[in-house]
Amino acid sequence: MVYIVSPQDGDTVESTFKVVFGLSGMGIAPAGIEKEHTGHHHLLVDQESLPAKGLPMGNPPLHFGKGQTETEVTLEPGTHTLQLILGNHLHVPHDPAVVSEKITITIKD
Repeated sequence: MVYIVSPQDGDTVESTFKVVFGLSGMGIAPAGIEKEHTGHHHLLVDQESLPAKGLPMGNPPLHFGKGQTETEVTLEPGTHTLQLILGNHLHVPHDPAVVSEKITITIKD
């Protein structure tokens, strides 16, 4: 299970804020390292749909192929959505997809 530790759904944050990724039941491995039950994070910002099954993820989403578990994001004021999806060693979503719930945050003016 992949999830966003922070911010939390409904939070109001500054324009530059930290996003902390969570994962349970699997492990993190950098892109290019093929190891069963592992992957690396990809962050979807304001995306209506998930990346295509069976194909490497492009940009968006934001890639964290070094195995990062947090990042700093800067967004314009207003309402935005965040969602994580785990990719395998080739940036391909797992099947079935390992996806977080989509959260909504507000960026202060």
